[in-house]
Amino acid sequence: MKSYSASTFVSLLTIDQKQTDNYENFFQSSHVTTEIGPEQSTTTVIVGKPSNSNRKITLNEDDTRETWTNNFDYLITTLGGLIGLGSLYRFPYLAFENGGAAFVIPYVLISVLCGIPLLIMETALGQFARKGPVGCWNFAPAMRGIGIASVIISFFGALYYVMIMVWGGLYLVHSFTSIGSQLPWSDDAGESSIKNNKTQLVSSVQQFWNTTILNISEDLDGLSTLHWPNVIVLAVMWTIIYLCLWKGIKLTSRLAVFTALFPYLPMAALFIRGITLDGAWYGLKYYLIPDAQRLLNKKAWIQAAGHVLWAYGIGWGIIPALSSYNRSDYNFYRDIVLTGSTSILTNVFSGFVVFPVLGFMSHKANVSIEQVVSSGPGLAFIVYPKAISLMPLPHFWAITFFIMIFLLGIDSQFVTCESVLTAALDKLDQWYDKYPKRRKIRREYVVAIYVLISFSFGLLMTTRAGFYIFNIFDGYVCGAIPLLIICIAQLTTVLFGYRTTFSSWFEKWPPSQWPGQTFIAHISEILKRRLKHIWFCWIFIVPIWLFGMLAIALRTIGLITYENFVYPLSFQIIGYMLTSLAPLSIFVYFIYYHLKQNR
Repeated sequence: MKSYSASTFVSLLTIDQKQTDNYENFFQSSHVTTEIGPEQSTTTVIVGKPSNSNRKITLNEDDTRETWTNNFDYLITTLGGLIGLGSLYRFPYLAFENGGAAFVIPYVLISVLCGIPLLIMETALGQFARKGPVGCWNFAPAMRGIGIASVIISFFGALYYVMIMVWGGLYLVHSFTSIGSQLPWSDDAGESSIKNNKTQLVSSVQQFWNTTILNISEDLDGLSTLHWPNVIVLAVMWTIIYLCLWKGIKLTSRLAVFTALFPYLPMAALFIRGITLDGAWYGLKYYLIPDAQRLLNKKAWIQAAGHVLWAYGIGWGIIPALSSYNRSDYNFYRDIVLTGSTSILTNVFSGFVVFPVLGFMSHKANVSIEQVVSSGPGLAFIVYPKAISLMPLPHFWAITFFIMIFLLGIDSQFVTCESVLTAALDKLDQWYDKYPKRRKIRREYVVAIYVLISFSFGLLMTTRAGFYIFNIFDGYVCGAIPLLIICIAQLTTVLFGYRTTFSSWFEKWPPSQWPGQTFIAHISEILKRRLKHIWFCWIFIVPIWLFGMLAIALRTIGLITYENFVYPLSFQIIGYMLTSLAPLSIFVYFIYYHLKQNR
């Protein structure tokens, strides 16, 4: 593998960035970094000394991009985003749905062997280019559609992430207003009802969730009726998100110091209370001991793959957006190790919080774990409140917990919205460079426009049938299939198109150096360590996993359903159209780029 000095590396970065910004024709670009002409190097300012994390470097003299105040700001903001609502809310219900340990085992394996290598790739892409999720693909302009696809995923993801904050906010309001009496969901009626020949405990917490929080309708006819408490809280949440985002990453990082660390306190308290409940072992047994038959179930592996991409924000454009505010020579190895391992541990720990309570509910109702409650996205809003109602000082812990939900939601929204905003602001910067006399639009106005658009789209999920729409976004639009396709396009472009052209493969075979090796050499230079294991994962393990999971996922495509409700044909079509929107944008932009070049 070819080695580069730190100064040469910075030179290559800045020269190549200037080159790609001026490309008139992708197919006329230089196809190896060593062929860059000397006349082009005069456009940059190079630092000749080896770089380290404490030395400030000068990049392109025109580079005015905002930078993290210090390394800790980047770490804590990324950490907050990766251990957001997905850890506390999404992981437990997927584990419950797929047999507990039968989901946890593939999740951990995929995270270590595939998730972290892809996390390194996306971090390097954003940091080296000093551009967001779209601009980081300037080295292969025809593939900028990958960034557009990621932005689409983030836009849709933010729409329904905020709904989790809305529901948590409603629980918080009820926790405050019921001080002096019982929590409104704590008096368990203990009724049993028969649904589809399956005995299911219908507790007061589940009734409270369905009737008070969601006011859910029996079918999609409820789309015509707004649930006004949800509308009001949605407006409040987007207002708060705006106030957190309007000043940029420096304000975001200061808030993340608190929002990323505080949630562990109520989680620890709920865990301690959960393991002391009667029957807690039944839940822990379900969570820790795998069922061999369910472990071999394709669905568990597909959903584990999807959640890994979810948990790390891979394919969402989040990681390139955040790392684009790093210096190009920043050693992010420790950040990757810390955020990657903390994300895994937090997700797994959330299961230790939920499953003891499920074991208690199972023991109390004298039914199996699977029959206690319905699986699905609403599981967390049934189990966690149930656990809280069983604790001493339940109002205190309810208020603490739902404030935690809010803070986790803010963390998730920070990074998800920043992916969209960074792409938009980068595009505006290009427009200003092209038309310098145009008056610049302030960030505050861009954020305001984005928030208003998102609020308007989000109103659909505040209706009585809003949870059915939420389910489409959760399981399909931002599900495993579009994310897997985005990641395949990312990996393919980096391995075969990094600072080269696809057409160059027909000019010389075999190439003097694989494009992906150039990329891994650049990363190794910055991280000051050889990354043979990461390279092995990129060329063997990750491709096998991505293509294998995509093949299985495509074979298991079926009708869109929620529990026993099958969506009407029109919503089946709309749902799959939205699901295909992000992947199709990659191919559409590829075709558009080449048509534009051939004019």
